[in-house]
Amino acid sequence: NSSSDHRIQLDLGLWDKFSELATKCIIKVVEFAKRVPGFTGLTIADQITLLKAACLDILILRICTRYTPDQDTMTFSDGLTLTRTQIHNAGFGPLTDHVFTFAGQLLPLEMDETESGLLSAICLVSGDRQDLEEPSKVEVLQEPLLEALKIYSRKRRPSMPLMFPKALMKITDLRSISAKGVERVVTLKMEIPGSMPPLIEEMMEDLQNLETSQHSHSNSAQSQHTNYSSLPV
Repeated sequence: NSSSDHRIQLDLGLWDKFSELATKCIIKVVEFAKRVPGFTGLTIADQITLLKAACLDILILRICTRYTPDQDTMTFSDGLTLTRTQIHNAGFGPLTDHVFTFAGQLLPLEMDETESGLLSAICLVSGDRQDLEEPSKVEVLQEPLLEALKIYSRKRRPSMPLMFPKALMKITDLRSISAKGVERVVTLKMEIPGSMPPLIEEMMEDLQNLETSQHSHSNSAQSQHTNYSSLPV
């Protein structure tokens, strides 16, 4: 990890590529959410609250499942592979090492696509998110997802029953990294020459508000509805 010597503040070429990928990934997260059983049956405000709260968790989890430790690289969904230094310079900045550390901690779990997909859905459908209108309804939706991950992981690894609780513990780690990610978005705005891509801005806006204040629920729901309807899905 001596690559820190070659890290710069921001590589605008890499940032343009990464921001384009991030926008596409956010669209995929929204599409994924709509396929989670019962998700579209929630109120629009709750759908938005859950999406915005979990979007960064899911994006980080997905990229970390495509970590190659031998080369210390990560591969994005379009096949683009970047080194730790390139990811740092693309905009991750101080978040980089936290993400790579988490990726290294995922390796022993040897999660497959089904497990990472279920864990993503569990991250999304979490009844403890702030400002939910119907948290109990969200909790009910999460129960079969938890059961599915438990059954699947135990069937896949019958001699390793602790893999299910270990996977769930990763959600706490993801939330911690996401909180740092929100802070990084704030500083990144001051480093890029133009404005933040609209979809990234929309997804991160309310997260920043949640980090700093207890904003009005009614106003939040109204603005979230506007943002949701503009998502290109």
